[in-house]
Amino acid sequence: LMKQIDELRKQIDEIDTQIMKLLDERFSLSSQVGNVKKAHKLPIHHQNREQDILNKTSKFRHFPAIKSVYKTIFQESKKLQ
Repeated sequence: LMKQIDELRKQIDEIDTQIMKLLDERFSLSSQVGNVKKAHKLPIHHQNREQDILNKTSKFRHFPAIKSVYKTIFQESKKLQ
């Protein structure tokens, strides 16, 4: 039983590492978007873009949790912009 749990946790750890790398890359890109927006005096918030991304979450089995995570990602991205 513990061996099975350990193996599942190992898989989760591998996925977490991938997610963290992708989030780091996403936040870097978001910061670059913010720089372009500032240079052109554009607003930080883009409601349609956020809604389009949130709508994509409905395609996934755990979409309520994924949607919630994306709302947090949006908040953190705005801080970087």
